[in-house]
Amino acid sequence: MRAIIISILLLFSLIAGAQVVFKTIVPSTAEVGRSFPVEYVIESSDDNDSFTRPSFKELRLINGPGIYHGRTPNGAIPVKNYVFTLMAERPGRYLIPGATAKVNGRFIKSDDQYIEITDRNQEEDKSSDYFLRLGEDPYEKIRRNLFMKVMVNKRSCYIGEPVVATFKLYSRLQSRSDIVKNPGFYGFTVQDVVSLDDKVSNAETVGDKAFVVHTVRTVQLYPLQAGLFMIDPMEVMNKVEFSRSVVSKRTEQEVVEGFFEDKEEKKSDGQTVTYESSISTDKIAITVKPYPEKNKPSSFTGATGKFQISAFVKKNELARNEEGELLITISGKGNFTQLTAPVISWPPGLEGFDAIIKDTLQKTHVPLKGERVFHFPFVASRSGSYTIPAVSVAFFDTDSNIYRTVSTRAVEVKISEKEKETTAIEEAEKTRKHKQGMLAWIAGIVLLSITGIYWFMKRRTPPRIIQPVEENKLSADDVLGPVYTALKENDSRFYSLLQKTIWDHLADSLHLAGSRINKQEILQSAQLLPDQAREILAILEQCEAAAFTKAEFIHDRQELLERTKKVLEQVTAS
Repeated sequence: MRAIIISILLLFSLIAGAQVVFKTIVPSTAEVGRSFPVEYVIESSDDNDSFTRPSFKELRLINGPGIYHGRTPNGAIPVKNYVFTLMAERPGRYLIPGATAKVNGRFIKSDDQYIEITDRNQEEDKSSDYFLRLGEDPYEKIRRNLFMKVMVNKRSCYIGEPVVATFKLYSRLQSRSDIVKNPGFYGFTVQDVVSLDDKVSNAETVGDKAFVVHTVRTVQLYPLQAGLFMIDPMEVMNKVEFSRSVVSKRTEQEVVEGFFEDKEEKKSDGQTVTYESSISTDKIAITVKPYPEKNKPSSFTGATGKFQISAFVKKNELARNEEGELLITISGKGNFTQLTAPVISWPPGLEGFDAIIKDTLQKTHVPLKGERVFHFPFVASRSGSYTIPAVSVAFFDTDSNIYRTVSTRAVEVKISEKEKETTAIEEAEKTRKHKQGMLAWIAGIVLLSITGIYWFMKRRTPPRIIQPVEENKLSADDVLGPVYTALKENDSRFYSLLQKTIWDHLADSLHLAGSRINKQEILQSAQLLPDQAREILAILEQCEAAAFTKAEFIHDRQELLERTKKVLEQVTAS
């Protein structure tokens, strides 16, 4: 009997030890118009968990979720933290509902919590720090009640392992703060998580004083090489207002970039006085450790995190000389911004080209989570069956400090005897070139005719003024015909085609040739207004960025094409 009781107790102990903790953390009070954090914390979580946020109904969502990983104080249990920033517009008691998550194959729910929202207009204590007493040192008062902090989640990491840095401004004063110098992050690639525009603030107690805390910036920093690197200080200039008399006024803070230059100063009423001060965060040293040499794969190129890889072709059967597309997808979490295109061993008979990169990333997740897709175009001039070999990616897993390699399956593609038909884009390009050639030929004949008539008449009659014959010019719609077709068919050559069309048209319109076809000639051209030259260069830069980096940009192709049409019409008319 005793053995049975002990077994039952051990069973209950094991069940309790495996129980997942899921809790909601909310401050007890907040004020109207002031943001406050809501945290959902899961202990014993893993990467396959799913999280469903609740509806906050009467509360306004300012930001979130920010997703953070860590461990319990003893380091034994992994913890995942989902953070939302909310704000209430009216006083009252509000319900913060629990969230739902699927952990270890079962659904769990965190507890509900309540928060009391108080009226921010209630009368303050007469000892408010807004009042500057007779003989009180204003700069000492500013030092105690207005300062900055920078917090990092780690000071030592491996190459490619993210460091999260958060810059906060603490204030109890009537202050206006201008960020005059953002920190330098030399040796890191930077991913912004929270910026000044997000207007994230909350209340914190430091010592026995309550401060309004503004999160000025939160970034993920991915180190590029081993060594000791510094996070430079963030520098802020402040204008702090004090009252010379005892008043009941709530202190307010404003944090911006460049307000000293753009914002008009209000006139003093004689009862207030303003002082200027500068503050900054500390300089933080980050030690970046090199990758371990033990068991490092020869194919390792610096991928750090946890990744999976897959491969497929959009069409398994193609005609000869028809462009195909191989898609390599790397998903997971880690330093996506440093992932380079994998090497493809194209079989003889297939010709591959550089990849176009498209990212889908959760920028608030630490580390970055999502996928990077490499689009590899290819063509084959001979029919037959081809096998594209498996593609591998080696990465360093910082959770276990070991190297891992993941691979795709080999991909089959068949090329038929059928020849690829001419596309609408190619037909439109031929038509445009033919039309340009015909117009040039006609213009040449007209010019020769005018020259012959001129010399003939010059011999027989006294000189007279001959009116010049205007050269037929292609309209912007004629010039951009192939580009419109590329836009309609979502052709990957849209940017390169648009870039080539612009240069061709400028060469004709501005009479440029050879080495004179460059951006400097555009800026110096007497035939272009300064605004026209700047617009053309801006469009060309967008085309170059998209064409040469092979990354998919977010700007609107239709809008870019309409801008091009407008400026080319202006050039043609001038």
